[in-house]
Parts: sequence; C-alpha cells; structure tokens
Amino acid sequence: MDQGEYNKALSIYKKIYEQNRGNPRTIFNIIEVYQQLERYESADSLIDVAQRLSPRNKQFIIEKGYNATLKGNDSLATLYYKEAIQVIDSMPNLTYQIARRFEERNELDEAIEAFEKGMAINDKLNYNYQLARLYGEQGDLEKMFDANIKLIEQNAAYRPRAQALFSQYVTDDAENEGNQLLRKVLLLRLRGNPDPVYNQLLSWLFVQQKDFKKAFIQEKAIYKREETNMNNIQDLVETAIDENDLEAADEILDYMIEETQSINVRYLAQVLKIRLKANAAAAIEYEFINQEYEKLLATYGAEKETFRLQLDYASFLAFKNNNPAKASDLLTQLEKTNLSKFQKADVKMLLADILVLQEQFNRALIFYSQIQNDLPNDLRSQESQFKVARTSYYQGDFPWSLTQLKVLRSAASKLIANDAMELSLVIADHSLEDTTFVALKAFAKAELKHYQNKRAEAITLYDRLLLDHKGDPIEDEALLKQAKLYEIEGNYEKARDNYQTIIDNYSDGILADDAYYRLGLLYQEQLADPEKAKSLFEKIIFSHADSIHFVDARRRYRRLRGDENIKAF
Repeated sequence: MDQGEYNKALSIYKKIYEQNRGNPRTIFNIIEVYQQLERYESADSLIDVAQRLSPRNKQFIIEKGYNATLKGNDSLATLYYKEAIQVIDSMPNLTYQIARRFEERNELDEAIEAFEKGMAINDKLNYNYQLARLYGEQGDLEKMFDANIKLIEQNAAYRPRAQALFSQYVTDDAENEGNQLLRKVLLLRLRGNPDPVYNQLLSWLFVQQKDFKKAFIQEKAIYKREETNMNNIQDLVETAIDENDLEAADEILDYMIEETQSINVRYLAQVLKIRLKANAAAAIEYEFINQEYEKLLATYGAEKETFRLQLDYASFLAFKNNNPAKASDLLTQLEKTNLSKFQKADVKMLLADILVLQEQFNRALIFYSQIQNDLPNDLRSQESQFKVARTSYYQGDFPWSLTQLKVLRSAASKLIANDAMELSLVIADHSLEDTTFVALKAFAKAELKHYQNKRAEAITLYDRLLLDHKGDPIEDEALLKQAKLYEIEGNYEKARDNYQTIIDNYSDGILADDAYYRLGLLYQEQLADPEKAKSLFEKIIFSHADSIHFVDARRRYRRLRGDENIKAF
C-alpha cells in the first residue's frame, strides 16, 4: 500500500478501536500501520495504553522492542525482548503467545528461545513441531532433524511428514551436509536406544543416497527384531532394481529366498533373481538359465498364479535362447487361463514382439494397435505406440517412425519418453545430411538383427557399416551397439576396444558417458581391473555430471574406493 492507503486503513482501524479498545487484533493492526507510516512515537503511545488495559498480554512488550528496532535502538529492543522471555519463568502457559509474536515479527532467535524455555520449565509443554519448523528456517539442520525425530518418537504416524520435510535438505550425495547431520542425529539415538524407528529413518536416508546395501542392513535389523513381514525389504529390492543397483538387489533377493517363511515372497524373489540373471547373462550361460526356469515352473506350476514367471520365461526363450516357437506356444497356453485385461495385454504385447522378431511386421502392428484400443489410457498403450514406431524404423520407414516418436517424447512414462527421445535422435541426427538414409538403413538393419538375437549377423553388419561409413556421424552409435553384442558373446577384449575407440575419437559426443560407463563396468566385472574401472567412473563424476549413469558411477566409484568397508552405519 502507498501512504494514502495506509492513512485510509488507519482511519478504519481507529473507528473499530473506538468501539472496542480491548481487542488486541485491532491494536496490532493500528501499531503496524503507524510503523509503516514511520509514526513510531504514536505506536509507542498506543502500546503503553494497551499494556495498561491488558496487563496479562505480554505480546505488547515484544511490540515495544520491535518498535525500538525500527527507530534504530537495537540495545533497547534487546532489553524488551529479554523482559518478554523472562515472563515465561513465572507464566510458562504464555510461552506460545510470546513465541508466536516473536515469530510474526521475524525475530526467530527469540521465538526459538521462548519455545525452548517454556518446554524446559514445564515438561508437559510440547513445541517440537514449532521448533522443528523454526530450526529449518534458521538453517540449523541438526536441531531441525532432532526436533522432528522427537515428534516421530511421540507419534510414529508423523514419520512420512517428517521425511517429506527432510527431503528438502537431503540429497543423493552422502557427503551433503544435510545427509551427514541426519545420519549423526540418528546414530546418537540408536546407540542409546535400539528403537526400530531409527533403523527405518536410516534406511530411508540410505535409499535417498541410492546406497541400497546400507539400507538393506537397516531393514535386516528391523526384520530380525520384529519378524513380521518382508514388505519393506521387498520394496527396497524393487527400488534397487529400478535404480540399477543389481549387486545390492542380488544380495537382498538371496536373503529373501533364504529367510522368508512365505511361499509367495520366496516365489517373487526367485522370479526377480532369475530375471536379473537372464538380463545380465552372456550366451554361454543361457542353457543353465533355461534349466533354472524349468525348475521354477516345475516347482510352482504353469498356472495363472505364476503369470509373471511364465511371461519372463517366454521372453527369455524368444529373445535370448533362440526359441520363439516354444515361447509362442507357452504364451498361447497362458492366454487360455483366466487372465485380467491387463495380463491379456501383456501377453499380446510379447506375442507382437515375437512377431517383429520373426519379421511378421503387419501381424505385429495389428496386435500393438489392439492393445491401444483395449487400454487407451494405460501405460501399455504408450508402450505399444513406441513399439509401432520402432517397427516402422526396422522397416526403414524413418519419416513415419519419427512422426510417431515425437508424440511419445512427452509420454507419462519416463522410460518410454526416454526411449522415444533416443530413437528419434538417432533418426533425426542421421538423416539431415543423408536424405536417402543409406547409413541409417544399414544401421537399422543391424539393429533388427540385434533385436532378433542374431548376434553374429548383427556384428558382421556393424563391421560393414563401420567400413563403408567410416567417419560418418553414425559411427559411434554402431561402435556402442556392437560392443554390447561383443559382451553378450563373451568377447570382452573387442568390446573394450570399441568403447575405447569412442572415448578416443568421440570424447565430445553424446555417447562418451555411455562409453566411459560401459568400459568401467567391463573392467570392474569382467576384466578384473578395479583401478581402471575406478578411473573411468571418476571421469563420469567430474566430467559428465549430467549423465544418466552419474548416480551409479558414483556409487561404484565409492565402493571401489573402499567406502563399503566403512562401518555400514
């Protein structure tokens, strides 16, 4: 408001005041208007009158101090503030009234002092919630965490609310100040009182840091103490898988299989474990994995209840073990069970994927379209749209594929949106200068062979493309795809050479971080050179902080550095 509006407001408030001189709200409004108009003496006079009329309202002492501050007399203000806080000694029931007035005047140090004093004098008073908020506003994170944990101790239902607040100060970096202070506060409590709530909060903290092994240690401690169910451990392993910490996931799944008394939990853990093993396996391991799937089906049966196991096995048969006919037969039998409409769509999606593998593109497109019609608002519809676009890409119809992909780049599913973005960039980047799509057609053909699990043919096609289009912008894409095939084949040296070629020749390209990351994994997991792996992960941390591999690279770097040997707490 400008000065004229403040004068109008003052006139209105004065009329109200004349009707009821004891209303503190009206008095505070008039005081504030006087202060905005810099009529500090008028404000002091009104405060004096109010104190005589309402001697029990100690908020007016704070107003005297605040008015002194506005006049530039900070030392006098301090005296008034001390006087107001001293009132709590004899009248702790006025704590809230006094502290709130300090807070309204943005005198947060005094508000905190008032709340703390009131609680110290009368242990029945509880202002932890107010203090937690004020500590946060002041940036005193350790006290803020401590006050919120006290609230959780008093009421366990407050924990989700506290964690939502903590997330404003905690990041995925264990060395962040907020992370370190929360960890410190929790450890101090845990050492004095082994309450599971502290393990729960530590587990939550470690999950924010993407350190699932340490979170697992906390969840194990809770489970051993309570032995109720494995719901939290199950949630943890699914999060670890989503975040690509497969080492931690494997450890958690082993524990679930060994320790659970629930057949359903053991089944779920075994299904997840064999899926992870199949996804990461080299070709030489496929026969063993096939036998493991057969054992699980013999144990649990090929019924509706083992839907996920059968779907995973069919996918493995078709896309890893070169047996699409057996996969299709399994899916056809599965379709005959009493499935939900969503399960039916999952079966149809995999059947369509197998038809693409068999280059029966038109039949596959019909299946994908049926899914979109049956479940128009489901994520499966977006997934089938992406697969239609990818099928068009395999067929060499790049303009039509690109048109569909542009729609999906804003998809609700982050994974689908990312896949759509990646494929659309491949098409767009490699068709600007080559309007006849010569190199892109060769690349798409090699990718189709890769999709069909015809690895030797795909590798040969990539070799030909790299020879015919040397120096072409598509070269780094071809090197990366070929390197992944070499890994599946167990030819780790050739995979290493491809990744190194990308690093040497395309260090400024968009695939450089992928090459550093994949080469780091190769040195860590296959070539037994942890020092080289560590240096490659370090390169991502310091030179590619925006990489999608950043979090996992940092986690692996710290493990290789020895952080995992530090006490898990």
